[in-house]
Amino acid sequence: MRYVLILSLCGAVVTSCTKDMGINPALAYNDLALLDSCQNPNHVYYQNNQSTILPGNTGHGTFKLRFNSVAKNALSADGKLANGKAFPNGSMIVKDVYKGSQLNLYAYMYKKNGTWLWGEIKPTKEIIFSVNKNSGPCVSCHSQSGNRDLALTFKYY
Repeated sequence: MRYVLILSLCGAVVTSCTKDMGINPALAYNDLALLDSCQNPNHVYYQNNQSTILPGNTGHGTFKLRFNSVAKNALSADGKLANGKAFPNGSMIVKDVYKGSQLNLYAYMYKKNGTWLWGEIKPTKEIIFSVNKNSGPCVSCHSQSGNRDLALTFKYY
């Protein structure tokens, strides 16, 4: 009898976890889930150069730039998004922002349903700018002349 009770309890736990994930797909787009995506080691560095640290004259400080596979596939042979093109849904662009030689925060853009989600989060999970905030400040800067689908790096580097 005890054996049956244990199996029932285990089944309830598994069902609960699976059910929660299916009911609320937005969980994948919260700050901590996107931090997990920022830390993906399979992202491709800008122009395939992991050692390049860009000077950061765009307001975030010195940084390395990375793309997930969806965003990378939208780039041309020179490693840039062509003028007039847009990143597809599912694209993620991550700036690893440094303070001295230490990684200080991730500034990221994630494209969902044709719109960018914006955020800044420290590796320690401290949220600097939540994806749940109004993205007005991000968009106002990123929409300046020379942007390519609101990405500015291609304008400067």
